[in-house]
Amino acid sequence: MPAKLLLAILFFSAFSPTADSQSKETPDKVDGSDTSNSTTVSGFAFPIPAELYSKWKKYGLWDYKQQGSKYRDFTLFNFGATGNAAGISQNALIELSNSSKPQEADVAALDVGTDLQDRFAANRAEFEQLRTMADADSHLVRVAPEFTFLDSSSKWPREDVGINEVRWNEYRGLFKKLEISEGLVRNDDFPKAVFFVVKSKGLCTGGTSAGYVHSATKLGPTVKNVAEALKSEAQNDRKKHQAVVFKPLTENWYTFYEVDR
Repeated sequence: MPAKLLLAILFFSAFSPTADSQSKETPDKVDGSDTSNSTTVSGFAFPIPAELYSKWKKYGLWDYKQQGSKYRDFTLFNFGATGNAAGISQNALIELSNSSKPQEADVAALDVGTDLQDRFAANRAEFEQLRTMADADSHLVRVAPEFTFLDSSSKWPREDVGINEVRWNEYRGLFKKLEISEGLVRNDDFPKAVFFVVKSKGLCTGGTSAGYVHSATKLGPTVKNVAEALKSEAQNDRKKHQAVVFKPLTENWYTFYEVDR
C-alpha cells in the first residue's frame, strides 16, 4: 500500500469536510459497495461511479503523475482524499487501488500484432500534422478530448483553455481518426518528447498504456519483445513504480509501452 495513499485515507477519514465546504469538483457521496447505480464502470474491486472514474482513470483528469514521476505522491494523496470525500471506505479504496495494478495478461496485451505500426504508416501525414500542432502549442502539457492542462495550471475547469475551440476541435478530429483515445501529454521525465496515448487500462493508482511518442532526442530502452523488456525493467529496480520501453518507427518517432504499478 503506497504510504501517501494510506496517509490521505487516514487523514481525510479523521477530518472529513462537510458537504458545504467541499470543492465543486468533489463528487457526490457514494457508497463504495453499492452496485445498483447503472452509470458505473466495472472491472475493478467494485463498480465505480462513471463521473468519478472519468477523473480517476489512467490519464484521467486526476492522474497528474502522467506529467512526471515527481507528481506520483500527490496523485496518490489526491486519490485517497477524493475517495474519502466521495464516501468510499478506507478498505474499499485499498481494494480499488490493488485491483488497478497490471496483471501479466495486461502487459502481454500491450503489443499484439502490428496495428500501431500499420496505423502510423497509413496515416503518416496526419501524425506529422499532430506533431506540428503540438510543437506550436508547447504551452499545453496535456490535450485530451475533454480537458487541457497548461504549463502554468492543471486546474480544470479553467477560463483559459489555452487554445480556441476551432483548434481544440482540430485536435479532437485527429485524435478520433488516429484512435488516440487519451490525447497528448508531455512528461517531465522525457523533456523533449510528446506522447500520444492510444490505449490505457487502470486507474491513477496503476495500470498500463501504449501509443506513439515523438522526441527530439533518442529514447530508450528500445526493444523487440515488449512484455519481457517491461518485466526486466521492473525487476531491475523494484523501487521504481513505472517502466517504459520503446520501439523505433522512423526518425524521432517511436511506439511506447508503459506499466505503472
